[in-house]
Amino acid sequence: MLLTLALIFGSCSGIKVVDSWKGDEIGDLKDEKILVIARSDDMVGRQRFEQEIADRLRAAGIDATESYKKFPSMKQNQELTEEQVAQRIQIIKNEGFSGVVLTVLKDMSKEVVTSETGGYVSGGYYPSYYGGYYGGFGGYYGRVYSPYGYGYGGSYVPSETRTYTSETYSLETVMYDLNKEPGKQLQGVISIDITDPKSASKVAPQYADAVAKQLSK
Repeated sequence: MLLTLALIFGSCSGIKVVDSWKGDEIGDLKDEKILVIARSDDMVGRQRFEQEIADRLRAAGIDATESYKKFPSMKQNQELTEEQVAQRIQIIKNEGFSGVVLTVLKDMSKEVVTSETGGYVSGGYYPSYYGGYYGGFGGYYGRVYSPYGYGYGGSYVPSETRTYTSETYSLETVMYDLNKEPGKQLQGVISIDITDPKSASKVAPQYADAVAKQLSK
């Protein structure tokens, strides 16, 4: 039963890159000072995502700084007027940042999933010397019976059905070069689906790895 539970919960979470695009001039960001932002009201989640992404950028030789460190009192997940947006951008520029890597939650969906486990024989094996195992018809027929007699010396694991609600979070990480005019600032977009995340602390490193992998292509 413990093995079955491990298989179930081990397969419930996952990260999948669903789309990725990079501009021809994205390499220019490597020479710029980058501010890493994760738009979230959850401070722990925001800090973890910003830290992991910033760590990957720094490992690639990029001067990256987490927004929660540089602007701890600035709320990143709130609706702003055009004037307020312009003020924020100016504040960021005044601190020497000319690039931004922004991660946002775009959507969340739920679905009911039914999975079936068991229905097989555990612990059996087939001897390497087939003749000794198959022998005559009588011996084979007497111990290998339908539907559970697969292998040799195994035990049948009953079939079980489990129904649960699966949640998928759609996130995007976008890269902007603030040195360019507004219509040309976008340098990259990476869209990633996260299924049944256990916690921000567990999923953030995997997410950052996926972002870094796409940027290195």
